[in-house]
Amino acid sequence: MKEMLEKLLLKLRDAKKIVFMGIGEEKLSDDAIGPYIISELLSYSNDKFLFINAGIDPMGRIDEVIDFQASHLILLDTCTLNKPPGTVAIFERENFKDYVPISTHTIPIHIVVDLLLEKLPDLTVFMIGIVPESLEGFSELNLYKEDKITLEERNENIDLPFFEFNLTSTIQKAANQIINILKEIMKQI
Repeated sequence: MKEMLEKLLLKLRDAKKIVFMGIGEEKLSDDAIGPYIISELLSYSNDKFLFINAGIDPMGRIDEVIDFQASHLILLDTCTLNKPPGTVAIFERENFKDYVPISTHTIPIHIVVDLLLEKLPDLTVFMIGIVPESLEGFSELNLYKEDKITLEERNENIDLPFFEFNLTSTIQKAANQIINILKEIMKQI
């Protein structure tokens, strides 16, 4: 993961304001990796870094990216590489259609990005994609941090996940590594 950190720092060397957007369906096991990563980093949002849990509707959150006047947008989602589960890769905008599944998204992410680029033409966009191990739904749905977060708090904070995550251990490990990388990036930028 040291190599991933170095690649990301190079891509972000001129970053002024960075939005990290997690995409995925929290009820579909590893598809929730983007929302999981964001939920662990929500408290780090400030005037330079914004963390958005877009869930399955990134289109519904583009105004926040525009209002933040982001210089960089980093998407976090599963991808369809022919690699082992837990493999992490960086994708440029022109590769999104080839490697990003659209089954859980209301509008394909490349279209959302194109709309954003109309409003913020200098926006640098790329994706950290993670190969999932399982996209199975699960039968028992529990509220996210049920004992710690009230229903009112859930309603007031759109970025809080509604359900507990059910990541496989392979993807949980990859997610935690990415979280540590993003924390290091915030220290260095």
